[in-house]
Amino acid sequence: MLTENTGAHFLDSGGAYGRHHERNAGKTLRDFKKEPAVTYTKESDYIDRRVSVFHYLTTFGLEINPLCEYFNKLNKKHNNWDAEAEVYGVSAEAWEWLTDRFEVRVTRTFNTYNGDSDLSQVLQGSYLEINDEEYVLLQIHGGCDVRGGYTDARLFKHNVDEMEYLPEYMSQEEIEEEIAEGYITIDGHGK
Repeated sequence: MLTENTGAHFLDSGGAYGRHHERNAGKTLRDFKKEPAVTYTKESDYIDRRVSVFHYLTTFGLEINPLCEYFNKLNKKHNNWDAEAEVYGVSAEAWEWLTDRFEVRVTRTFNTYNGDSDLSQVLQGSYLEINDEEYVLLQIHGGCDVRGGYTDARLFKHNVDEMEYLPEYMSQEEIEEEIAEGYITIDGHGK
């Protein structure tokens, strides 16, 4: 999803500084794994924290089971994004297939742009309960302007018990406390 071409629109300003999918183009799984999970840079009195979306998602307890595989294939096949639900990037056909066969409840829809987030790319999606099990519909912003340029939604089983702790956001006070305790160095990376 990080290298998926999300296209271009004449109104976005991507030509000036590159779209995420263009910056990620050609990267391999090994390249993403070699990147630091978190970087810190000091900009005058502010410490900028960047969390790699790749590392964040690989610690999030996501898996693809047969239900996810079928849904994702169906969602990619159709180009009708009018699903009658509070979800993003889902075709009407894929949503209808899912809700006709399973008990589905959307518990929360989100876009990380709309809150505090240190992630290197914007994520948007929905948390779902499917037959009382937790799932996540997820899109990654690969474009320039946050109003568009997202991947098609992919469904993942969310195994909360398998999550590792990599916070999406830390306040300046929390970062300064971590520095004081020696957990973070401003040479770029956390310990």
